[in-house]
Amino acid sequence: MAPVPISNINIGHIDDVQELRRTKPKIVPQRFVRDMKERPTLQTSLSLPSTNMPVIDFSKLSKGTKEEFLNELYKLSTACEEWGFFQVINHEIDLNLIENIEDMSKEFFMLPLEEKQKYPMAPGTVQGYGQAFVFSEDQKLDWCNMFALGIEPHYIRNPNLWPKNPARLR
Repeated sequence: MAPVPISNINIGHIDDVQELRRTKPKIVPQRFVRDMKERPTLQTSLSLPSTNMPVIDFSKLSKGTKEEFLNELYKLSTACEEWGFFQVINHEIDLNLIENIEDMSKEFFMLPLEEKQKYPMAPGTVQGYGQAFVFSEDQKLDWCNMFALGIEPHYIRNPNLWPKNPARLR
């Protein structure tokens, strides 16, 4: 079963940020410029709970005692609520695998725009190449492009979105 759109809103054309950076390096389209009131200020950045990024020990979530599990789960919840991100340690993912994935990602994003656009993100979905979570024409966008592939559960996989280039990405 192929993924279905989560939204049917028409979001119009969205420029590719890598292409914008290459062709118009001194121009940032208004769709990517946040209003002043949405930007962080020195005062808001000083009010963060601490200056240390949260660190989550995955081994405590996967193999820890009940007490370790609950403590780490609390740290994870707090990190999500207060920071929005965190560092993961003891995840047991081979560093060579991570480096290979990073290298393949760089290769994909360095491809010509025409090649990347062969795997478009359908409006209202989050798989493929493009911008996700765009819900209106006047929404401010993040200065990024993304490429997302669903892996699990198996029924969300869309083999048409797996690029032929770079070949080792398949």
